[in-house]
Amino acid sequence: MLRKFDYPWLLLKRSLWLILPIAGIGMAENKLGNQRCTNLVISIEGDSGTRFLNQMDVRMLVTENGADPLLGSRLSDVALNDLEHRVRRNKLIRKCQVYRDLKGNVVVEVEQERPLARWINTSENGEMRNSSGYYISDEGVFFPLSDSYSARTLLVSGSFFNDPEKLKTTKGASLMELLRFLNADPFWKAQIAQLDADKDGEIHMMTVLGDQRIEFGAAENYESKFNKLKMFYNKILSQDWSRYKKISIKFQNQIVCE
Repeated sequence: MLRKFDYPWLLLKRSLWLILPIAGIGMAENKLGNQRCTNLVISIEGDSGTRFLNQMDVRMLVTENGADPLLGSRLSDVALNDLEHRVRRNKLIRKCQVYRDLKGNVVVEVEQERPLARWINTSENGEMRNSSGYYISDEGVFFPLSDSYSARTLLVSGSFFNDPEKLKTTKGASLMELLRFLNADPFWKAQIAQLDADKDGEIHMMTVLGDQRIEFGAAENYESKFNKLKMFYNKILSQDWSRYKKISIKFQNQIVCE
């Protein structure tokens, strides 16, 4: 049993266990706040090989093209949220986090957008009108092309892609699932060169091997349509890839060729 005079000492020890860490954190924060920015550390994440932006591009965004250099600034005066907003204004960037470390660095971590497809402006007969266009991310976000890098991805065309809001509809959700499937399946990713969707969501595809035009119909039930098409490839087209120029798998349980 503890004696009465032991209680104050026990209470003091417990209080010290609480006070000392808090005091230590306060001293560290005060030291960090008075510290000067010694370096700007930039990390860029994204799909392997994709480089829409380089470190200098991000540095220019963070520093407002050099107008706010940050180096030498007191860390307590650096508005981290403002720096994040500066970087996020660039549509090629999906996420950005800015923080300071104990070494006096301002650290900028950037995640690039992930291109799932690239929309190209074409005429009614399929000819490219100009070099304008945009990328579509795996989340259905439209973002601009890069002046310094062109991602190798599926080309899409057609008036359905003129309105970003259409990708939020039921037809748009099915089309996005189809695009993700084409991007993930090694065979179809290599075989489908371009996908065209008209204003009603009716799809035509152009192939690489055989140079066929595939009348696909709506994006719904795309997996069963591709299974049917692959069976047709293996049994018929594998003997002569140039035998047909147009293949329709639009209707259930039938394939029409020309």
